[in-house]
Amino acid sequence: MRYLSSALLIALLAGCVPPATIKPVSDQLVESLPANTNIKPIQFSKIVVKMKRGEKIGALQMGLLCVGQGSLDWKGGKLSIDSDEFTEAFKDELEKASFKTVGDSNALFEDPSTWKSEILVAGLVKDLKANICYPNAGFGDFNSAKGEAYLKVDWQIYSKLDRAVVHSVITEGAAKSTTAVGGGDINIVLNAFAQATRNLLADDKFRSIVMRGGQTINDTVTVSGEQVVISNNKAKRIGNNPSEWSSAVATVFAGNGHGSGFLISDNLILTNQHVVGDAKAVNVKFGNGLELVGNVIATNSARDVALVKLNAVLPKFFNISKTLPDIGAEVYAIGTPLDQSLSSTISKGIVSNIRDIDSKNFIQSDVNIRPGNSGGPLLDKNGNVIGIAVSGVVINQVSQGINFFIPINDALKVLNAIYASGS
Repeated sequence: MRYLSSALLIALLAGCVPPATIKPVSDQLVESLPANTNIKPIQFSKIVVKMKRGEKIGALQMGLLCVGQGSLDWKGGKLSIDSDEFTEAFKDELEKASFKTVGDSNALFEDPSTWKSEILVAGLVKDLKANICYPNAGFGDFNSAKGEAYLKVDWQIYSKLDRAVVHSVITEGAAKSTTAVGGGDINIVLNAFAQATRNLLADDKFRSIVMRGGQTINDTVTVSGEQVVISNNKAKRIGNNPSEWSSAVATVFAGNGHGSGFLISDNLILTNQHVVGDAKAVNVKFGNGLELVGNVIATNSARDVALVKLNAVLPKFFNISKTLPDIGAEVYAIGTPLDQSLSSTISKGIVSNIRDIDSKNFIQSDVNIRPGNSGGPLLDKNGNVIGIAVSGVVINQVSQGINFFIPINDALKVLNAIYASGS
């Protein structure tokens, strides 16, 4: 077995071996996508097989009567199959149904076409059964094979625009060949995988995602489902005095990592969605040592912003400037780079440009930020927040001075947040 031999260990046992039961699977109807549909380009990422080492998956059969001569046992526990055959089988099924695919399996180095993809698809094989027969094995022919196979695949659909997994679904596939052909062993498994792929293409949620080319999938999630109103009682807006800025900037802890955040009212902190992750509550620590618990009340993964409500009222917060800054304007970033002991670190730079990336505006600046600054504010010289730190270009673990910030007005819009009258 050409490729299959790298994934399957054949243990020859004495006597007859009963075959595995191969579950029949029905082909779901896959309709071609409408010609005028704005379709998201899809890239197949990988297939991962997760099974126990030594787990029996079927029977090795020989002779004209396909008598079981040994068992097919899984070789590795968790094994990634990088075979181009799986990629080609996936692409073939998509193209038959008029789905857009990108990615060149023959590219020796970086594939320049992959930047066009909006959707990445990966599959986890959770079950695999196969009975492989070599009818001419007695004549030394272990290439010609026939048989049957079954696969269960747990698919994950990742949206680049949302920067998140937007759908998961399990499909099955089965295949049977009654005629021995060269390389028939791997073809049987590939044909089962192809049917599992077709059944993915028939999934209504998957199809609805693909037919939203250029659009995000995840909408803003709010706890109440209602518009977020930003109000303020007696707190004071911070001005252009840098010594005051740290009082409204905090370190945000969620999971095993940390990021930054900042007050936009007396009890609301703005940060990145990737900082809070899936947490419903986070720990927030200010530079003066004050630690509070905050509830995540709204998130938008596509724009990577989140709003956290504290269980206390704070005395100071930042004013918001909804106007995009001029190129060359002086700006400041403040947050907790690298380690929580470096909280309230301020750095200075200029606005390098305003960039349109994936149809979203970003402020580009050379201001110095590092991991941990994510979610922190970008301020103009008057102390107004104009952006939120989100990412930077790093090569060989060295920052290149090319950093990106979400315009504050865009963040508030996608969070459906408005200021109360008089705030």
